[in-house]
Amino acid sequence: MNTECDIDGALAAAGLTRLQAARLALELVELSGARRLHGDARLNRCRRLMQLGLEQQQRTRRRDVCLGEAMETYLSARCGRRPRTQSEARSICRRILRASPGLSKRRLSSFLPEECAALLRHIFPTLRQQRKGRSILHGVFAQAETQGRCGSNPLRAVQLPQPEEQEIRPLTLEQIKRLLRVMQQREHRACSAMVAVMLWGGVRPAEAERLRWQDVDWEERVLVLRARHSKTGGCRHIPLRPVLAAWLRAAQQWAREEGVGAPEESSLLRPPNWVRRWRALRAAAGLQPWQQDALRHSFASYHVKRYHDYAALQEEMGHRSAAQLRTRYLSMRGITAAAAEAFWHSPALRPKGRASS
Repeated sequence: MNTECDIDGALAAAGLTRLQAARLALELVELSGARRLHGDARLNRCRRLMQLGLEQQQRTRRRDVCLGEAMETYLSARCGRRPRTQSEARSICRRILRASPGLSKRRLSSFLPEECAALLRHIFPTLRQQRKGRSILHGVFAQAETQGRCGSNPLRAVQLPQPEEQEIRPLTLEQIKRLLRVMQQREHRACSAMVAVMLWGGVRPAEAERLRWQDVDWEERVLVLRARHSKTGGCRHIPLRPVLAAWLRAAQQWAREEGVGAPEESSLLRPPNWVRRWRALRAAAGLQPWQQDALRHSFASYHVKRYHDYAALQEEMGHRSAAQLRTRYLSMRGITAAAAEAFWHSPALRPKGRASS
């Protein structure tokens, strides 16, 4: 009877019931492979397993780092990335650390998946922001894990749903014509090269801002988007189709007419005060409100309708897979075969007086 009391007292002190203790003992026997052993041999095998686990835990604790230190190491490793990318990553890391006092000093091994998921929901109000936060935090833990500075990456178990994409409808031919008519006015001509590479080259706005005239290869008839300028890090060669070439030639000619001569090879396609100029051009063309990336989406939709080549489009747009291309970028509602043909070949969409190139 006293033995029973001693057992119950010991279990109570450990915070366990008899059933829980029995389950733990059975799991330990299974994990240690001691099922076929008997007596002291089985007990010694279980003890050895517990000892190995304790030693591993101690080794992990010795090399385990705190979250703040791991983030600094992660950001330092990304010092070669573009300034905008670095700034975004650093901003997200700061937001995470500010979420709770002492979070910077927490050891990486102390984080659980459900805690990380709750942290992301608490810090970032939208699903898209949560996915970005998860990506950065996952990178922090993954780098520390690779360096042997934490046991495992809890973000692997944190899966967030895909955000519901809003349809971005391509511009109609009439909207495009209106935009181009206004763009040929003297006060808006400086925008022509940028608009052309986004509309007929599918270049992302941020990528277009980094392009220089030396990236226009007239001999090979391609627009070269270098790896350091690309969002996804890969080099792309975008064909200089006739309509795109015509607008780039016109942009150079207008620069001469303004008395500043042809643009230098090293100069940007982006004019000074680009954001203000681009906003003014859209307003003058009556294209308000404006959906972000409308030109790139228009490029994709008219491309597929005319050429029916998903592989070529994926390569030109710089997507790693066709999944996002098919689910987000293609909206051919209202685009006829005739409209797609006109988008790529109609003289009406060329600069005035420059129908051929």
